[in-house]
Amino acid sequence: MADSVTNYLVETAMAKRRRNDLEADRVDRISNLPRNLIDLILERLPLHDAARTTILSKTWRNVWVMHPQLVFDKKFFFQLVTKKVEQTQLHEVSTIISNILLLHTGPVLKFHLSIPRDLPLPYTDLWIKIISSSGIRTLEILNEPHIAYKMPSYMFSCLELTHLSLSNCILNPPSRFKGFRNLTDVKLFRVVITADMLFGTQLQSLDLAQCTGIEHLGCQFRNNNNLLRLLITDSEEIDWQWFECTKKVLVLTLVSLKESPNYRKKVISLDKLLGNMPDLYAIFIDGFFLKFSEPSPSPLKKLVTMEYLHILFLTCVDIYDLIQIQYVMCLIRSSPKLQRIHILLKWDSTETLAARYGTKPLAARRVERYLELPNFANMTLYQLKTVLIEGIVGLRSELHFIKLLLASSPSLKKIKLRKSPIIKDPKEELKILGELTRFPRASTAAQIIWT
Repeated sequence: MADSVTNYLVETAMAKRRRNDLEADRVDRISNLPRNLIDLILERLPLHDAARTTILSKTWRNVWVMHPQLVFDKKFFFQLVTKKVEQTQLHEVSTIISNILLLHTGPVLKFHLSIPRDLPLPYTDLWIKIISSSGIRTLEILNEPHIAYKMPSYMFSCLELTHLSLSNCILNPPSRFKGFRNLTDVKLFRVVITADMLFGTQLQSLDLAQCTGIEHLGCQFRNNNNLLRLLITDSEEIDWQWFECTKKVLVLTLVSLKESPNYRKKVISLDKLLGNMPDLYAIFIDGFFLKFSEPSPSPLKKLVTMEYLHILFLTCVDIYDLIQIQYVMCLIRSSPKLQRIHILLKWDSTETLAARYGTKPLAARRVERYLELPNFANMTLYQLKTVLIEGIVGLRSELHFIKLLLASSPSLKKIKLRKSPIIKDPKEELKILGELTRFPRASTAAQIIWT
């Protein structure tokens, strides 16, 4: 009898444990995660997959309509527009985006919209109006159609904005607009600015690529600005007075400044320009910029000392242009903490090697004589670690420059040299490499890598 009772109690206890285990398995552990973790899960899902979480439970349905990041990217459109006629695509896509925004009940902190090239969206103004009152902080509009999209005035009421990225758009700020109070990062690609534009005094990063009308940004460059990164490419409308108010800039890019009559009338004082940015960490400039810098009064002149410069990137440098080469050497010699140099030499894909050697013999000899000056023998680049030079054809001036770097850099780890496509003959390549390997090196650890 006692054994029967004992067995009954054991079986009852085991059955209860099995029921508890089953109930534990049915517990929705994901839904009970902290809200910030659920938001992180949704952020890592494509928008259409994130929307499908509404079928999981009421909890997830409420989470979705309050999710703070709405990303309508290329993947989102690809999922919707396949195998549909154009008018159906336009109607359905617009309806879906409108419904998502209208049903959304929480703040929209990030809104990303990639407008497809073949699918212009007529309700974009309405969508920006909706999010403008939702505490938007990151706004990204990538417009692929040929016609630029004019940003609506609602955008300028997004005062909580911290990040703005626009592509192929028109910015026409209201006349009374005084800037954004929290905007720190602006990236504009192929943007037309039609009136005076102030992004705000908190701006730290400004990236302008293929933009027009940037003369309207003068009000951004005042003594109270906080710019740390300034990147300007493919522009012919820079006002050099901006750089009188760039004391805090750490990263500077001035590349592919278009050759225009206006530029030829202006001579830039590189010494004064860099002197206005004493904390520079990285510089990215091209040969055209150097070409229109103030001519050096002395072949061995140094610029203002750049105490914190670690990275120097020079592109489209003409090895025949003495002024450019003088400024390259000035930049290097004026940067005692320089650690990395990257130079892309200018070359013409239609040019032959023989033509490259023979077209400008006088200019080439001037550069060679300059690089052979005995004063450079005392140059020491104590912290230089890596060098990359692209477009090598084996000119004497190129080899002298490389020889100088090898002999002056006791901490050098590697110097990588990429040949120009002009070089076709393997024998010529071996000849160049053989000469390079004979150059003395201040660093016993320095490697020469030829590609």
